[in-house]
Amino acid sequence: MKQKYHTWWLKAVLCFFAGFIYSNNSIATTTAELTQKIKSLAPDSSIILNDEVGNQLFSYNPYKSLIPASIVKIITVLAAYDILGEGFHFKTEFFYDDKNNLAIKGWGDPFLISEEIEVIAAILKQSTPFQINQIYLDTSTFEPNPDIPGRSSTLNPYDALNGALVVNFNTLFIGKTKSGVVHSAEEATPLTPLAIEKGLYIKSESEERINLTAHPEESLLYAGELFSAFLQSSGMDVQNRQIAHVVVDDSWRLVHRHFNSRSLEFIFTGLMKYSNNYIANQVYLVMGAEKLGYPATLSKSKLVLKDYLKDKWNFDETDVILEEASGISRNNRISAYQMMAGLESFRQHSHLLPSKNKIKIKSGTLTGVYNYAGYFETRHGLQPFVIMTNQTKNNRDKILELLHSISN
Repeated sequence: MKQKYHTWWLKAVLCFFAGFIYSNNSIATTTAELTQKIKSLAPDSSIILNDEVGNQLFSYNPYKSLIPASIVKIITVLAAYDILGEGFHFKTEFFYDDKNNLAIKGWGDPFLISEEIEVIAAILKQSTPFQINQIYLDTSTFEPNPDIPGRSSTLNPYDALNGALVVNFNTLFIGKTKSGVVHSAEEATPLTPLAIEKGLYIKSESEERINLTAHPEESLLYAGELFSAFLQSSGMDVQNRQIAHVVVDDSWRLVHRHFNSRSLEFIFTGLMKYSNNYIANQVYLVMGAEKLGYPATLSKSKLVLKDYLKDKWNFDETDVILEEASGISRNNRISAYQMMAGLESFRQHSHLLPSKNKIKIKSGTLTGVYNYAGYFETRHGLQPFVIMTNQTKNNRDKILELLHSISN
């Protein structure tokens, strides 16, 4: 009986090691096959898959620098949390002078939308004179019309202008009835003179979102008009409807410093979901100014982000090139290896990414650029992946499927 027991035990051990050897050979074969499949789909791609604790499961050209497009927003959000702090709220200031003029000083709030302006108007009604002589705008905290690399002067929402004082993401959402009457297509947003003027050019029985990019001065005009409309709706009287400009000095008295009610997490959730380039670069400009002082400039923001990458991961300009923070510049360069470093640090913020079929994912798309970055959700946690392909044919979904097949 004792001999038979040892014989059974020996067979079990041999079977275990045979299985182990077979398993390792199977994995190696699968990895080799995966490499060949990816090479046939995207020969010049840069791809990495890590496991739940940061060990590398697969890589292909991990150090190859490519155009990241919008997946770079993961780096932007991570930098913003680290530089600004998770409790940071964007601000706007309001001043009065001895002639009952109201000055609005912008500090780059990217989420100064109608609902927030309505709250501000109610606060100002309680703390300021009933009658306002004229509204003045102070945009001295930003360099004039920051020229974001990669942004073009189209009417697309992703080409919205950045600036110190921007409302409703620099867009108008208006409609026109069959009889030609222009109306606001947003219940929360009143109709302003500029909106009426723009609405004359849209088709009857239609609604259209118009981006204020062709003429930068219209962006500020709309901001002033929208504040004026909300102040009047709250019961305040604005006598002179002309919008003027000023740099606030000691002759103005601060009556309200407004911090946006929306947290960074709320703003970044929308940034990731809708891949909003305007918000990404607005945050980028504020980061630079908060670190190096106002006014906000592209050169300051570029320097701050460069130092951040160096301090956090020891990446220098030979490793990563980021001319702006949304991914619209085709001169941006980063590799899957560097993006993976970002994803490993971003794990605690992974809930910000859109999720579908147990995959948290951010896409990055330009002409000839088809990228993914995110996490596979497994029973043991999150497995981060980076797929970067810069080629005419879009094979990123096929590559995603291949990676997913070995992730569990």
